[in-house]
Amino acid sequence: MPSQMIIAGATVSDPFTELSEYARRHGGTVAKYDLGGSGQPDVLATDEVTRTRIIASRISAAESAWFVDRASSAPWKTVPADASLADADPAEPDGLYAAAIALYEHFRDAAPKGVAIAKIHKVLHLKRPALIPILDSRVLAAYGPAAAEAARRHPNLGARRLNWAAIREDLIDESNARALAEVRDRLAADEDTAVRVMARLTDLRLLDAVTWRAI
Repeated sequence: MPSQMIIAGATVSDPFTELSEYARRHGGTVAKYDLGGSGQPDVLATDEVTRTRIIASRISAAESAWFVDRASSAPWKTVPADASLADADPAEPDGLYAAAIALYEHFRDAAPKGVAIAKIHKVLHLKRPALIPILDSRVLAAYGPAAAEAARRHPNLGARRLNWAAIREDLIDESNARALAEVRDRLAADEDTAVRVMARLTDLRLLDAVTWRAI
């Protein structure tokens, strides 16, 4: 029986099939965006920003220059390159979650018109692929109710929705974690090269791909 997952309150009966189809339909995204490397952990390069265009970031040349310039003063060192969202507990006021949010807000607070949630997340995910999710309109819609509920559980954070916290809860759910481990093994053993390389992605990115496909 295929491993099941519960994502944003919805049951995904066969995440392996969803990820296999994602790999076949979006092989270029995986090869160029996900597996193109994260570069220097404390430096954002122009080519890294432009790579996000393959996932429809629509970042212009001027916006790309802004990202690179803004990144030069970003608090990268407070957020380890290998940090995981699973370890970022929003209940810890001075922990990894708070540091990651500060990194995001460094960009969001000074963002020019046209640079909003999706563009920032698509850029930052490249630099911290196990920590910062990709939040586009599709994922935001899927997690809307769960994010609102997460905000009610963490009123001290003063947000109407906590998308990262809701995604983290799905990521650390024991049943989901087991399913992802099983699916990763199946991906790694698949006869299709495009499917096999999916096994190299972080758990967070696999969760994102399943969400994007199935929810």
